Parts: sequence; structure tokens; C-alpha cells
Amino acid sequence: MFEFNAHLDADYINEIYGGDLTIVQIMFSSFLEESIPVWNEMYDKIVNKNYAEVGRLAHQIKPSFSMVGLTFLHPKIQAFEAFAKSGPAQGELLTQYQQIAVDVNHAKLVIEEELKRMEDYV
Repeated sequence: MFEFNAHLDADYINEIYGGDLTIVQIMFSSFLEESIPVWNEMYDKIVNKNYAEVGRLAHQIKPSFSMVGLTFLHPKIQAFEAFAKSGPAQGELLTQYQQIAVDVNHAKLVIEEELKRMEDYV
């Protein structure tokens, strides 16, 4: 059985995908191709003070973090979404984005690595 990186919630991944690594690979690829670019796009939206759009984008990608086993990030993204929708000061929103971005960037590397490992495994 494939063993996921300890950074990921392997129990959750195995529970929702039933150990089907093909589906997990599809979800990981989708996360990298769709959710990460949206996350990166939010920076420009913050700079341009389009906070409603930041909140909408955060809401859009929030479930994808759990779907790839990054369950610890879901509440952080949820809090970020709510904060963005509350009409915050730009500096405060940018600070919160940058703090979460550390986790998101690390998670991206883990997902990329796991995707390669799964391709070699199957």
C-alpha cells in the first residue's frame, strides 16, 4: 500500500478515494494545475484592493486543500476567506496571505513530490 507523506492526512485521502491511486493522482494534478494558480492570483487581487474577489477565490479553492489531504489548511483558508470578505486593511490581509502562503508553497512541493512517487509506484 502506498504511504503518503506525513504532511498529508493519509487517513482522509484513503477514506475518500478508497485507496484508488489513479483518482488521487488526478486530484493532485488538478490541485496543482487549478488551485495553486488561483491561490497565486489572489496576491494581485489584494494589491488591487479587490477583497470581494479574494474572498470569492478563497471560497472557490478551499475544498481542494482537503481533497488532497491538506486538511490542516482548510480552516486557515476558511478564516482567510472570511477575513477578506470583512473589508480588512490591505496590509493586514496581505500579511495573512503571506503567512498562509508559506504553508501553501510547502504543500505544493509535497503534492508535486507525492505525485511523482505515485507515478513511480503504479
